[in-house]
Amino acid sequence: MNRKDKVDNKSMFPTLQEIRDAHFCRREYERYLPLSRYLFRPVGFLLTWIGIRIGLTSEAVSWLSGLVGLIGLLCLLSAQTQLLPIGIGLLLLFNLLDCIDGSIARTMKTQNQYGKFLDSLMGWVDMGFWAVIGVMAYHNPQLLHWPNPLDKGVIVWLAAGGLTCFFFILVRYIEQIFDELLRDDWDKLLDKPESDISKNKTTGSRNNPTSVIMNIIRRINHNMRVRETQYLLLILAYWGKVIDLLLIVFLFYYTLHTMLLIIIYTARGKQIRNSLGIH
Repeated sequence: MNRKDKVDNKSMFPTLQEIRDAHFCRREYERYLPLSRYLFRPVGFLLTWIGIRIGLTSEAVSWLSGLVGLIGLLCLLSAQTQLLPIGIGLLLLFNLLDCIDGSIARTMKTQNQYGKFLDSLMGWVDMGFWAVIGVMAYHNPQLLHWPNPLDKGVIVWLAAGGLTCFFFILVRYIEQIFDELLRDDWDKLLDKPESDISKNKTTGSRNNPTSVIMNIIRRINHNMRVRETQYLLLILAYWGKVIDLLLIVFLFYYTLHTMLLIIIYTARGKQIRNSLGIH
């Protein structure tokens, strides 16, 4: 290979700035996610730069992320304490790889439905996460602030992990069926000029104290739902030996979230029905 060919091959690879620019479409979503925006993404951009140069595809990285996530969960399921930090580290790597696969696809313009399917499929790691934390608490009572709640023993935290996992999945299910069955009609209702909802939306002021509080709540909720926040809190709970408190917080969070979604989406469904003149 002559010198000109080497220069041409190098020019085929994107620069770090081009990788960052390709991520533009995700910046608004991550605007109020500091862990993703200032930690995982910058590292992900660098690893994307390396991955493209060694020939990795987004699909290959997706499969790799799933494998890493699986090994991480197995480490947390183990009763061997020394494997716990390894498992947490592998989950952090799983999240980083999840950043990289999308970054490669956007940068190289190889986005496709199969890639999106794989990316979503590897989300099974998230679906089992809280159940695994419950097992982790069960096997490691030394990591609990309250190892014998109600004189029932650590079995309580095993159950708490299972319940947290159930409500986590239920939240996603409720959102999915709303998006599939009611989202289009709801968006159309919001677009109607005569809609009271639309009027209220346009007359509301961003400086209104209630609006400010609601925006803060939305941003907190946004951060609570992403795995970056959950993994950071897991690290802190592991170091502080309060894994049970972590389970309590998220069991309450997902239970409350489930109830609120049912109330909100049911009310929206009734508004859609009434707008269509159906009683």
